[in-house]
Amino acid sequence: MKPIKKILAPTDFSNRATRAMKYAISLAQATEAKLFILNAYPMTGVYLDIMATQEQVVKEVKARFKELEHTHLKDKKIAYEFLDSGAFPEDAIEEAIAGHEIDLVVMGNRGDSSLEKLLGSTTFHLMTRTTCPILTIPENAIFSKVDSILFATDYQKVDRPKTFQGLISLADSFHARIDVLHVSTSDDKLGNNKLIVGDSLDRALHSVRHTYHHQQGEDVLEGLRAYLERHSEVGILAMMPRDHTIWERLTKGSVSRQIVFETDRPVLVFHGHHH
Repeated sequence: MKPIKKILAPTDFSNRATRAMKYAISLAQATEAKLFILNAYPMTGVYLDIMATQEQVVKEVKARFKELEHTHLKDKKIAYEFLDSGAFPEDAIEEAIAGHEIDLVVMGNRGDSSLEKLLGSTTFHLMTRTTCPILTIPENAIFSKVDSILFATDYQKVDRPKTFQGLISLADSFHARIDVLHVSTSDDKLGNNKLIVGDSLDRALHSVRHTYHHQQGEDVLEGLRAYLERHSEVGILAMMPRDHTIWERLTKGSVSRQIVFETDRPVLVFHGHHH
């Protein structure tokens, strides 16, 4: 089992990013991982108007890092490193993931209703570009022990157990159970192919405690919401953009469908395929 050894927390020094960073600090303490804190400042437009030279920007960023260090890190017993980049955030994050072999990215989400607004456009675009799992932290989330991670799936075929690495590592670090939720829109009994998927999921998740749940709903999100309402013990919601129906409904769905995400729970997004 591959533990979480390196966590990346991108920051723009906003309150939202700082809250997510505090969550990342606690997670790094719990997992004994090294924390990388990244600020990207593309030298274009706004920055150039406000600050004349790159040196000034760099100086400003270093001062901000010092402040973060003083306020949030000085009494924490974790290894950390500050990274800064003149690239656009998505590019800077991708480079950091590759360059430092990051296991998990922790970012603040916005709590708005559309998925792109909610996750923030950077996170949203990043999800299509990296296979590194991303944990998005809502504004009011406080780091606490997670007993159960809910993995909502539409039972697409599991071709690589390795896909679940990030999910399993996270469950491991919390000693949490993974609850697999399959939402069906009609009373279709699990057909043969679903059972085969169940089997391959079983194999993928064999190293960690997991249970299976079935929920019927008007659509996947309704079912998910109904389940979450009944199960307050779910500490993190996990989703895989490969689950086409869930993902399509989320990205194109109406606002009411997305209330599931106006949640105080972190959402883990991990990829079911490798580019």
